[in-house]
Amino acid sequence: MLYEKFEKHWKIWLWIPFVILAISSCVLVSNILTTGSFMQRDVELSGGKVITIQVDSVDINHLKQTFPYANIHVTSGIIKNVLIEIPFDMDENVVIDELKNVVDIKGEPTTRTIGPALGDIFFEQAQIALIGAFILMSIFVFILFRSFVPSSLVILAAVTDIVSAVAITSFMGIQLSLPVLVALLTLIGYSVDTNILLTSELLKTHEGDVSKKIKQAMKTGLTLTITILVALFAMFFVSGSFILEQISIVLIVGLIIDMPVTWLTNSGLLRFWLERKGGHNAEKH
Repeated sequence: MLYEKFEKHWKIWLWIPFVILAISSCVLVSNILTTGSFMQRDVELSGGKVITIQVDSVDINHLKQTFPYANIHVTSGIIKNVLIEIPFDMDENVVIDELKNVVDIKGEPTTRTIGPALGDIFFEQAQIALIGAFILMSIFVFILFRSFVPSSLVILAAVTDIVSAVAITSFMGIQLSLPVLVALLTLIGYSVDTNILLTSELLKTHEGDVSKKIKQAMKTGLTLTITILVALFAMFFVSGSFILEQISIVLIVGLIIDMPVTWLTNSGLLRFWLERKGGHNAEKH
């Protein structure tokens, strides 16, 4: 029933991810103009100190009022940790003493310090890793399909997934960090996987109805995506680790975006291409 509605209006549905990509691109341009980076960097990539404390309960709003100069995060797992990010030149011992007056801390607080120079190096390496992974992925896709249009559509889908995931998570207040970079690299791989599944199904034989091939690939692809999303939601709510929470939320956003990108846009554009290609072949005969 749902697929029949999609099949009836597929020429309209395929434009939705393009709208998402356009809006996301505007968000990234705005970030670059205002902050100098496509996504605000956390202390790992800009320099600073991170104080981690374990608590039973905490009033996050009260903490933000008490420490207006700090970025404060609270994990939502079984073990509740509070992470307070402060500038590099600030004395962490003063902050810890003040923390003990406003929250009930379990155990000893831990502090991690990253210098601004080291943070800049990490940021440069992160950008190189992201660009390098994308280039290698593109080469692999072109070698695999040896056809410009299908390969370009797979790459376009990956670009849309990454740009949209960065824009949405940035809007949610998530900062660029090494765990976020890991999630983005993983998202590149997963985006390519789902689109290779679709493209391979449509190109493996010239016979058969294109709509039926898309439906078959969609059943397999959506089952895989939903299964992974269930695992990611469990990791987000249960882990109690800020790093795992960052990775899971970026992947959740990226995989949700990947569904319309793959099954609305990429499938529609591939269908256009195959129908046009089939029409030209028919004229030659």
